[in-house]
Order: sequence, then C-alpha cells, then structure tokens
Amino acid sequence: MNPAVLPANFRKLPPEERKLLWEQLFFVNDDERSVAACPPSAFELADLMVESAVGTLPLPLGIVSGFIVNGEPYDLPLAVEEPSVIAAAGYAASIIGKAGGFQVSSGEPLLHSYVYLEAVSPAGEAALAAGYDRLIACLDPVLAGLSRRGGGLRHLRQYRLPETGLLALELLIDVRDAMGANIVNTAAEAVRPLAEELSGGRSLMCILSNASPERRAQAAFCLPLKNLAPYCRGLPAEDIARRIVLAAALADEDPARAVTHNKGVMNGIAALAQATMNDTRAIEAAAHSWAARSGRLRSLTAYRVADDCLHGSIDLPLAFATVGGSVDLHPVSRACLALMGKPDSMKLAALAAALGLAQNFAALLALVSGGIQGGHMRLHSARLAYRAGARGAQTRLLADRLAARHDFSLQAAREEYNKLQGDA
Repeated sequence: MNPAVLPANFRKLPPEERKLLWEQLFFVNDDERSVAACPPSAFELADLMVESAVGTLPLPLGIVSGFIVNGEPYDLPLAVEEPSVIAAAGYAASIIGKAGGFQVSSGEPLLHSYVYLEAVSPAGEAALAAGYDRLIACLDPVLAGLSRRGGGLRHLRQYRLPETGLLALELLIDVRDAMGANIVNTAAEAVRPLAEELSGGRSLMCILSNASPERRAQAAFCLPLKNLAPYCRGLPAEDIARRIVLAAALADEDPARAVTHNKGVMNGIAALAQATMNDTRAIEAAAHSWAARSGRLRSLTAYRVADDCLHGSIDLPLAFATVGGSVDLHPVSRACLALMGKPDSMKLAALAAALGLAQNFAALLALVSGGIQGGHMRLHSARLAYRAGARGAQTRLLADRLAARHDFSLQAAREEYNKLQGDA
C-alpha cells in the first residue's frame, strides 16, 4: 500500500483544514473517528504547541498510589501506553512502603551551556580567560530574572578539545524550577560576540548540554527479608534477595542486559515526565549517558544484602521542571503537579528517582522468581479483546477468558468474542 500524499502546501493550510484532511484520509470508520476526536479547545492548544498540528494523540493517564517517600505518602501520575508500568510500580511501592518506603535526595538544578570557538590561539585562550569579568557583566541582564529567584550563573570555565582543537566556553547556570533549555541557550548566544572578540576566534555553535551531571537524584530503600518473603512465590526470601543482587550485577557487567535493565528503570520515569509535560527525550538521554559514563553501559541501580535486609539504590541525572515550556501550559500537566502537592523541580526529580527504583525492583523480583511474561500477557489480554471487537463490560470479560485459556493471540480473542456474541 502506497502512503497517502499530502498536498505540497499542507503545512500552510489553516489549522482546521489540516485537521479535516487528516481525518478524511486516515480514519476509516466512525469508531476510529470517535476515539481520535480532538475537541476545538484541545486542538487550539495543540496548534500552539507543535508545528502543522492535525489533532492530539492522548496517552492513557493513570495514577500509581502508595508511594512513601521521605515518610510522606504520594500518588504519582503516569502517562504511558504500556499496561504493566503502573501495575509494577504500585506493586513495588506497596512492598517497600510496608518497610518505611524510599529515602530520596536531589542535587541543585544546574545546567551547562557552551560556546564552541574555532581558530583560537594560545594567546586568545589566555585573553578569554582574563575577560571573565566582562563576560559575567554581559550575562547579568540576561539572567536577572533567574537571579531574583535564587538562580543564575554559577561559574565559567573553558577547555580545549584535543581532537577538533575547538575551545569550549562553559556556562554553568542554576535554572531553579525550569528545565532551563531556553534560558541557557539564550545566555550562550548573548555572550558569543564578546567571547569571539576576546578570543579572536569564531563561534561554531552555542548550545546546552542535556547531560546534567550535577542535577542528580538519589533514592534508596531497605527491605527486611521477612517483608520480602510473602512476595517470593514460595521460594526462600534469602535466595530471592541474592538473585536480585546477582541480576543487578549482571546488568552492570553485560551491556546487552543493561540496555533493557535501564529501559525498565526509565519506564516509570518517562511516564511521569510525560504526565507533567517534561522533556522526556532529554531526561532519557541524560540517564543513558550517565549509565555509560565509564565507557561501558552499566546498571543505573545497585542492590546488596546486609543485616537481613535487601538494600536498593539509584543515582542518576533527572532534569525535571515544574515551570516553563509546556510544563505549566497544559491543564493536565498542571493537574498532575497539583496531585503531587506542587513540588519544586528538585522534589519532582527525587520522586522520579524513587519511581525508577520501584520499577526496577518490581521487574527484578518478577524475573528472578518465575518470569514476567505471565503477568504481562494477562494485562495485555484486554487489548486483544478490544482489537477483536469487544467494547464496554465485554472487554474485561473476554480478557478474563483469554487469561483462563492461556492463549494470548488475536485469533483466540476473536474465537472467544464470537462465543460471547453467540451467548448473547
């Protein structure tokens, strides 16, 4: 089947015409149009948020309850398409919550931005270093708003890149509750002309880094083995704890396993980022870069057994924001932040760290005590029922039949759906 060809001027069409053309070309029946319906107010906002908007693709938004973080209860909103993410996070939170929950902390919201200069001589390098006071004065009006909120420039430094010969001028900026991309990029571009003048070089580019190594969040738990025992599927808690520790060590040793291990960590973190309209791609990139900082991809989590307890921990950069960009623009993201008590950026990052650790613990517990696929496919059965044609109460009923049959195929779903129709 050849792809549909949009008109050459599609991008320039009025928003409502683009939306109508999209719906006419790609939705084949009323059921699809109903599910994909985008009311005018939502479409107006979508058209402000992205180029060439044609509608919205809402992710399911759910709430995972039962997290105890630094002694306080939290409900966390997750926007995600995968059925097991919220279930796994809630399961882990309930186990760990009975043992006191998670202890968390987070670093200051610092973000790096760079002016990359070419053709800078050693004398120019020295002249740039001698001109830092002028560079700081140039930045003062740009960062005045941040400074009033307790943020602003924290330091300047420069270093030579040996392979390209470029000189990097680094700005470290405290962005407070913002993600900070726009302001730090603006700051780098503001200082560029003076940096070129002082160094005698020419700017190649001005751009932030999403690495955020100072913007790290940590979470940890201590789970007595007696509390773990009821969840070990009849196996000794001591052995399950040992196997969890070994499974994490495997991910730390074998990059092939680390990819999926760390992806599981990010399942919940990315879903929280999406629910709060944070930059999911930047958060994911920073986390995976951090996991590879030694030159080999390693585990984002660590486990050990001591004093008859399983100890779990996580430490990773999480550049979450609670203001700016799309975060406080969309009413759903504002509602999600309100659910969590309107946290600042550092608290939100700490909650995300606890969520990532919970997600990982739930996955490892399932993997080393019998496997994940049975529970995963039971959750998946409702989707198969929907694809087979079930709607309303029939969907869950058909899903239960598939689970009892232990056949999670679309063919089985259609067979059971036909039986239900015959029974009716």
